[in-house]
Amino acid sequence: MSGDADARWQGMRVIARGANRVCVLDPDLPGHCLKYELRPQPGMRRYWRRRVRHALSRRFPRFGLNATELLAWRRLHARMGDDLLGRVAPCIGIVETGAGTALRARLAADASGRPAPSIASLLGRGPGGFDPTALVLALDGFEAWLLANRIPLSDLNAGNLVVVERDGGLGLVCVDLKSTVSGRELVPLSRWAWPLMRAKIQRRCQRLRERIRAPAGVGTLADPPGLT
Repeated sequence: MSGDADARWQGMRVIARGANRVCVLDPDLPGHCLKYELRPQPGMRRYWRRRVRHALSRRFPRFGLNATELLAWRRLHARMGDDLLGRVAPCIGIVETGAGTALRARLAADASGRPAPSIASLLGRGPGGFDPTALVLALDGFEAWLLANRIPLSDLNAGNLVVVERDGGLGLVCVDLKSTVSGRELVPLSRWAWPLMRAKIQRRCQRLRERIRAPAGVGTLADPPGLT
């Protein structure tokens, strides 16, 4: 996730930029952000797959990444209601703007109202740029919440989890729920069988713990930006 406070896209401040989407501060609604889908570029990983999906989404919006994330939010919110607050950044809806179609979401912010940093951006600061013990405790709590509520969030990468202060410590907020309804597997067995999903969540949380605890070179261990 981008940590450059001066980065701009279409005149708007960039919060994060990934291979497929860019997230900017909403200029019309304070406390919110906008996610725009980007056209796939030749040479990127899985270019043809991304190009086909992007083309489909232009004709059939339900195939778009933003539509998928909004669907994931609505399904999970219908099941859990306000229990999601503080754990997941709420999606508001698809909106038309001067820069194109976007997904509007609530901004996951720090105590001062600025965009909260992702785990990836903290890792990018290098040794001494964050408290690894506090961050691991926050990850432990988030993992326990996922498992207790059987939330099939498989895309647990460092760019999709932002860090906020909570109850005198740290907490995590997920800013991308797409993987609860969509994934890369041709046969999504883990979404059909909870024991498989539980094991996947545990593996990916453990991988992230190892990155957080790495004694040196933590900047190179961060996942690519979120917004996949």
